[in-house]
Amino acid sequence: MPTRRPGRDPAPEPDVVDDSGAPGSIAGVSDAAGAGAGGVPEVVVVDLDGTLVAGDAFAALLRHLLSRHRLRLLAAVVAAPLWAPALVLPPTRSVAERGLVWLAGLGLDDGAFAEEARRVAAVHADADGGRVAAAGVERVREHLRRGDRVVVATGCAEPLAREVCAVMGLGDVEVVASTLVRHRWRFPEPVLHARGPGKMRALEAAGVVLPVDHAYSDSARDVPLLRAARVPHVVDPSRRDLRRLRRALGDDVEVLRWAGTAAPPDAGGR
Repeated sequence: MPTRRPGRDPAPEPDVVDDSGAPGSIAGVSDAAGAGAGGVPEVVVVDLDGTLVAGDAFAALLRHLLSRHRLRLLAAVVAAPLWAPALVLPPTRSVAERGLVWLAGLGLDDGAFAEEARRVAAVHADADGGRVAAAGVERVREHLRRGDRVVVATGCAEPLAREVCAVMGLGDVEVVASTLVRHRWRFPEPVLHARGPGKMRALEAAGVVLPVDHAYSDSARDVPLLRAARVPHVVDPSRRDLRRLRRALGDDVEVLRWAGTAAPPDAGGR
C-alpha cells in the first residue's frame, strides 16, 4: 500500500467531502454512517494502512528490526537488487516478503518479536506522530457508539495490526489481517494475505457476510471490498488510485480527506 504522509495529497476536488475539521466531526455523511433502517446495527469494514494511519506499519517493523543489526541491514541492502523487484511481481512477492521477515527476525522468539511489534506500533500510531487520521479514528468510534460491527481489515500482519489499533484507542474493534507464522531460526510459513481478493476471503472466513454496509479504503487494491459495500467510502487516495477507483465505482463515489486531521484529546489510549 502506498506510503503517504499526511498533507501530501492535493486540495480536495469540488465533489470531495473534507472530513478533516475539528475532532469528532463527521461532516457530510451524518446520515450515511451508523445504524441503518430501524436502528439495526450495520457492518463496517475499514482498511488500516493509508486509511486510518499513514504509511506501511509492517514495513516500519521490518526497517526497525533490520536497523538493530548492522550485518542484517547490510545483507538486506546487498540483496536489494533481488528482493526489491521480487516484491513488485505477484508471483515472487510472497517469497521476497518471507525472506525479509526471516532476515529481520532471525533469532527472535515469539515473545521478543511481539515486544518489538509493540514498540514499533507505539511510535507508528502515536497520536503526536502525525500519521494517525484523527477524523478516521473518530468515524470508527462513531460507528461503535451506534452499535455497528466494525472490522479493521488489513494486509498488515495480524499481531502488529492489533497493536496499531490498540495504540489508536481502537482496541475493541475486530481485526482481520494477514497471518504470519514465523520461527526463530527457520524460514517463515507461507503468508495468507488479507489484501485485494485475499481480504475478501479473510473477511468471509471471519464470519463477515457480504455485502457489508460500509467500507473505507484509500487503495484501488480494495476495489473488491468497496464494490461489496452498500456505501463505499474512498479515503485520501492518490491521484492514480482515485482515477482507478472512480472507473470502478463511479464518478459520484464519496471521497473523504482524513489525512492531517488533528488528534482528539483521548487518542492514543490503549
